[in-house]
Amino acid sequence: MRLTLLALLPFAALAADLKPQLLIPDKVVFADDFSQPRELKAVAAKSPQVGAWNPNQGTRWKVADGVLKGEASSAEYQAAHDTHKGVHPRIVLTKTPADYVLKFSFRLTDGKPFVAGQRKSVPPFIEIGHHIARVTWGENGAMLLADGDTLQVDVAKDFKLETGKWHTVMVERRADEVCVQFQDGPTFYGKHPSYQSELHAVMLGGLEAGHMEVDDVTVWSVKEGDQPTWDATRKARPTTQMVRLKEAKAKK
Repeated sequence: MRLTLLALLPFAALAADLKPQLLIPDKVVFADDFSQPRELKAVAAKSPQVGAWNPNQGTRWKVADGVLKGEASSAEYQAAHDTHKGVHPRIVLTKTPADYVLKFSFRLTDGKPFVAGQRKSVPPFIEIGHHIARVTWGENGAMLLADGDTLQVDVAKDFKLETGKWHTVMVERRADEVCVQFQDGPTFYGKHPSYQSELHAVMLGGLEAGHMEVDDVTVWSVKEGDQPTWDATRKARPTTQMVRLKEAKAKK
């Protein structure tokens, strides 16, 4: 839980808080404000010892100064791996049920700027299930992807991530639907058969060779049904065409 000037000014004019657009939250099933310093170590994804946070690809994470801080893997780790080198901070939040609402804040403090079209340039991302649904940045701006990251189902062409700026995000996930809101930014929505998956964990990724921070994480279970305003909200959304970015891999 980071301390900011706004925290000391309760009557300051704040942006409207994010509220679910699609799902109805029920009970808090996980929360972390990172008030207790600790080191985080990766374990096998299916291990019973896996905690709420599991660093990915050898990247290094710790809780300090009231936030979760991550950086790329060490030079030694990268030299020892041909692929999956951990060149950008990546971490998995494992405490997500099948259907949920998730809210968190994050910022990219530095890193190599993403250059679309360069094969080794790594864009930041928010991933819902491993290669199931992903919000990322590319040649078309910010995108929500489906079908193994091969299909663009929603896009915000002018939305960029600013290093040094905190972004608050709300993720709503149910069956074959995903809704991702950015406070004071765009909302992405997708409904696709490929979202129907048993993989629910959320992965966050930052910029190559950069540092990333995460704070104020809450996960809710959800009730039956939609928000009363969802039908009108969905109909008011601009129509977007799905775009095939590359051929999907054949399913085994």
